[in-house]
Amino acid sequence: MSKVSTELSARARNEVSRVLQALASSNQSQVAEQLGIDPSTLSRMKNDKKSNGLTELENCLVLLDVLGFKTVLKKYRMISEEKLNALFVMSKAWMESKQTIDDLFQDDIEDFGIDIELGYKEKA
Repeated sequence: MSKVSTELSARARNEVSRVLQALASSNQSQVAEQLGIDPSTLSRMKNDKKSNGLTELENCLVLLDVLGFKTVLKKYRMISEEKLNALFVMSKAWMESKQTIDDLFQDDIEDFGIDIELGYKEKA
């Protein structure tokens, strides 16, 4: 095996940091049980350096980084760059169509049949 130390990219370092923080805030015995391993094995995966200077956990996260993957929480959902760009363009166009703060709320006021000015317009 090579004794060359693998340099972690910034993204891989962030991934390692997030995973280690998640492990620190969890019950590691339960995590190990869910993985079907002993807690001591999980500890070794986190702490024992391999010949390249990385732990087993770091090696896994570097592999994901090299392959173009990243780790995210299950609660997060993906939105494509194209959809996000479209939302941004539409939001920007809507905001640019507003001239005063009153314009932001005027539709709501008209929906309720109330005929008042909000008072945000500059006085002449």
